[in-house]
Parts: sequence; C-alpha cells; structure tokens
Amino acid sequence: MLSISIGPISLPVPVLLLLLSVSAGLLVARWLSKANNRSATDPLLLVLFGALVFGRVIFILRFADSYSSIWQMLDFRDRGVDVSAVLLATAVLTLLQIKRSPSLKKAMLAGVIASAGSFAVGSAWIHVQQQHQVLADIRLETVLGYTVALPELAQGKPVVINLWASWCPPCHREMPLLLKAEHQNPAVRFMLVNLQENRDTVQQYLRQHQLTFSHVLLDPLGDVASRYGAQGVPATLFFSADGQLVDAHFGALSHAVLQLGIDKANSSDHGRTVN
Repeated sequence: MLSISIGPISLPVPVLLLLLSVSAGLLVARWLSKANNRSATDPLLLVLFGALVFGRVIFILRFADSYSSIWQMLDFRDRGVDVSAVLLATAVLTLLQIKRSPSLKKAMLAGVIASAGSFAVGSAWIHVQQQHQVLADIRLETVLGYTVALPELAQGKPVVINLWASWCPPCHREMPLLLKAEHQNPAVRFMLVNLQENRDTVQQYLRQHQLTFSHVLLDPLGDVASRYGAQGVPATLFFSADGQLVDAHFGALSHAVLQLGIDKANSSDHGRTVN
C-alpha cells in the first residue's frame, strides 16, 4: 500500500508511519519525565529535527548532480533522506541531549527506542508487503488503441510505472523529469499509466505539452492504482528486470528520488529506502 486516504487527503504510508512512530516516542518520553520539572519531549523533537536535516543533507550530497538549484535542495516534498545518516545523527544527538540533561536520560532513551522500534516494525511490515508485489498481469489499452499486458510490455527490462492524470499539478511538474529519464535510461521501460481519463483528453494533453513518451497507457478503471494501493496521483513504482517491486514513491518526484528508484530497479539488490 502506497498511501492511505484520510478524508480528502492522501498520506504516503511512510510519512504516516513516521508520524505515528514519533508520537509514540513523545508519549513515552512525556510519561517517564513527569517526575522532572522539565519535559523530555522538546529535546526529543530537536533530536528528530536535527537527524532529519542531517539525513537530507547527506542525501543531497549523494545526488548533488540531480539538483540544479538551491531551491530544489530545500524542497522537502520529495522526502529524500539518507536513512543511515538519520539513524547515526539520532544516536549522536540523543547522547548530546542526555549529556546536557542527565536527569532526562531514562525518558530520552525510552522515547528514542519507542520511536525507532515502532518505525522499524512498521518498515518491516511494508517490506514484507513489498516482497509479495510483482509486476501484475494487467491488460491496458495504449493511446494508439491496442491492448497490452504490463509484463508483455516490460520485455524482461526494469520498469518504472508512473500513475498520473492531466488535472494533477504535481504530475505535470514531474513529466519533464520522467521524459528526460526515459531518454537517459534506454535499458529501462517507462510506462505512463493515466488514471481514469479518456483517450482524447490524454492525447490532447500529450500534444499540448509536447510529451513523446514511448508507452502511455490508459487505466479507466484504476486497476493499477488499486493493485498497488495508490490512493491518488502521482505515484511511481519501480520494478526489477524479474518483475519484483523494489521501490515505490507516492507524491511528487525529484530527479534525485527518481534516479534512486531507477538505480534500485537496475540493481540486483532489492533493498528498499523509505522516501
């Protein structure tokens, strides 16, 4: 499952998991620090913020060539962070906070463990679900009018599936990135799956914006979105050459996040980075 709908809002599952994990840690820290005059929740929030910023900085350094401006680097909507850097920073910042306030040691450690443990369990569940996801044998119609199954179109290549709609502003912003990536990665099959719009609307959109993707598919019933639990658009799925889902991203893409997914689809290592 890529996202969960809460009323009119669709939240990416990793983001929801992070919010729940942080909430669990703050509750534990607050409960254990009741005996002190100072709450452990504020320093715990500082640890989280500092760790995420550090993880973002390391991610940007890893993919520096993918960013063309400082504003793209500051745009956190793509949720690109280096998980290993976040964990390292969390450990270091927690020790520093404990050194400053020894009386909060128990509450701080318990809060960090509760947050990390909750996130680890949730991430493990997501990983297990992903291991059962493969490139589904769904037949869709192309904008040219013929029908094809997704595995048939893949032809044994790594696959990037982007779920989009013409009315979606984030979809529109990421189209140039996807088109450029398709040209730069001829060994990867890009499939642009339009969600529940008719052929005329899709063709007009492609012509208007001069988008010449090799494979644009129509999904009038939302079969692909339902199959992978995408409660909205845009959503991007990355499959290895053997059809295994290796990564998924709900929401707007950046070039760095897109390249990370492509690298994983090209790699025999099916490990997953949350983004």
